[in-house]
Amino acid sequence: MAGENLYLMKNKTEQEKSAGNRNKIILNTRIWLARNLTNQKFAGAGSGRERNALLEEIKKSVSDTKIFKDFRYYKIGSLGKIQRDLLFKDYMIDAGVANRMQGKGLFIRSRLSSGMSTAVIINHEDHLGIQSTCPGLNIRKAYKEVTGIEKYFEKRLSFAFDSNLGYLTASPFNLGTALRITVIAHLPILIVGPGIADFVKKINSIGCQINGYFVGRSEIIGNLFEISNQVTLGKGERDIVKEMQAICLSIIEDEQNARMQLKRNDLLGIEDNIYRSFGLLKYAKILSYEEALELLSILRLGLDLSIIDGVYDFDFFELINKISNPRIILDMEISDEVNDDRLDSIRAGIIRKKVLKEAD
Repeated sequence: MAGENLYLMKNKTEQEKSAGNRNKIILNTRIWLARNLTNQKFAGAGSGRERNALLEEIKKSVSDTKIFKDFRYYKIGSLGKIQRDLLFKDYMIDAGVANRMQGKGLFIRSRLSSGMSTAVIINHEDHLGIQSTCPGLNIRKAYKEVTGIEKYFEKRLSFAFDSNLGYLTASPFNLGTALRITVIAHLPILIVGPGIADFVKKINSIGCQINGYFVGRSEIIGNLFEISNQVTLGKGERDIVKEMQAICLSIIEDEQNARMQLKRNDLLGIEDNIYRSFGLLKYAKILSYEEALELLSILRLGLDLSIIDGVYDFDFFELINKISNPRIILDMEISDEVNDDRLDSIRAGIIRKKVLKEAD
């Protein structure tokens, strides 16, 4: 019996280690579900008065209910720019929500213990956008959260649905399930090799879209990518969830294999790159956001490959949010005008404190 318990404990430890390794490549999971009310204009086509009326109808449906007791409500038009930028970045909400702010609202719940956050966005492209984000590869967990809230609304509101097209949405790309699964992947080795074109082609061929994490930037910063499903019509929600889970596991395996191969074939070269990044992070007095992400990406790789010590096992995704300009301004309670050099200096100090053990 004791031997059996020891085996179970060992097996659990291996599973936890495997999950931890996966979550250092797939950094974050986001699931978005769009819904619209029947006999209502899409949010972009409605007048300000119509959007306000619909906002009040949806708000009324969530009042005095247990499922929303931990949510905070924000009227988008009442938020200041810094607060909006920070809120949208922290909860991974499209900054376009701030366009035409009249009649737009936002319910948010954050569970600090699990790192999960949930948002209900009213009157963005669609009447309802239900979103859940989780650290690491957590597609099923985020999906369960989103569908639980969707079922709540479905009992109180009538959703626009067509027997052939599925759920009707403002964008034809979301017709069908209107389910979008997006993961943030850290792929420092796959993207630098000669096989990057084949990798992107492979991702596209299996019905996914891959972009740099920072929308609107032509270059890839910090070796971070957004990967999401493209097909929402003609497939069931559970099929999409299952497929995306399998795709993510395949991406993780490809990146892990590429890392091991590089470590075997060019250990000196990768060590040099990692320790150069370490030196810059240790001694630099100012660091732009872009440069910081590039250096932290390589340092994170050094930790994952057990090449470097003297560094905390930092959460890459959490840290890149903490060192963004809006977060620094809010956390440091900076109320006056601040120039780039000051922000870059504060950022360099934060990184040394959070990452380097010698900073203690």
